[in-house]
Amino acid sequence: MKIGLISDTHGYIDAWEKAEKVFEGADLVIHMGDILGSGPFNPRYEEYNPMKLAHALNSAPFPMVFAQGNCDAQVDTNALEYPIQAPYALVYAGGLSLMATHGHTHREADLLELGGKYNLDIVALGHTHVIRLEKRGGLLIVNPGSAALPKGDEDFPTVGLVEDGLIRIVSLVDGSEVRSLAVG
Repeated sequence: MKIGLISDTHGYIDAWEKAEKVFEGADLVIHMGDILGSGPFNPRYEEYNPMKLAHALNSAPFPMVFAQGNCDAQVDTNALEYPIQAPYALVYAGGLSLMATHGHTHREADLLELGGKYNLDIVALGHTHVIRLEKRGGLLIVNPGSAALPKGDEDFPTVGLVEDGLIRIVSLVDGSEVRSLAVG
């Protein structure tokens, strides 16, 4: 099973178009929030087009799951054909249990506690726009970075892929693998 992980598109259609190529053949794509809105602290470039992004997400060739981010407004649910779930979405696919959350309302201890409570393999989050891929006990924590407005040491857009027992962070610039970690 191939699962795409994406976060922080912030209304940028070009980010989605690049990500969709990486996700080709995916069985499922999970978005960890800040889908259509840019918020007051993020820049707005020419490619910012939340309605065009909504149409592209609605016509994606694979099913999608959305977790609500701090820049996602109630009105955004009217533009998307899938619900935006809050405070997190639980996904059971390909023999894995995964929680998708934006990450702005949960402390690290909360994530670890929820991981145990729901017997999770993976907690996927966004919000910081910074790549994170690490194991904490038996729980794998992944932040694929931002597909649109990256921050941190790897200052280029990225997404995640869960496939063949690995989680990989992939550059949207050239499709190269940035980091990877075994699941389980």
